[in-house]
Amino acid sequence: MFNLRYKNKPCVPSHDALKDMARHDISPTLVEHIILEGCDYQDRMMAKGEIGRSIKKDKFTILVKLVPSYSRWADEDVWLIKHIGKRRLKK
Repeated sequence: MFNLRYKNKPCVPSHDALKDMARHDISPTLVEHIILEGCDYQDRMMAKGEIGRSIKKDKFTILVKLVPSYSRWADEDVWLIKHIGKRRLKK
């Protein structure tokens, strides 16, 4: 599904991120575009080490939160896509 590397680590979606994509009707292609070409994003709910990437689309900000993690299956460090959100822009 994702053949994406960010800062030389592969990106792996979590189960919650897949649910968020379905709920907000966001395609994997758009998620890749946000991670690679989006702006940095920071909010007060983010933990230390978390990275946020976002874009503005129509009347919304679409954001992707990445957390450094380790994949035992791939035996390497990865970026876990923790959350994908959609927020309405203020007028």
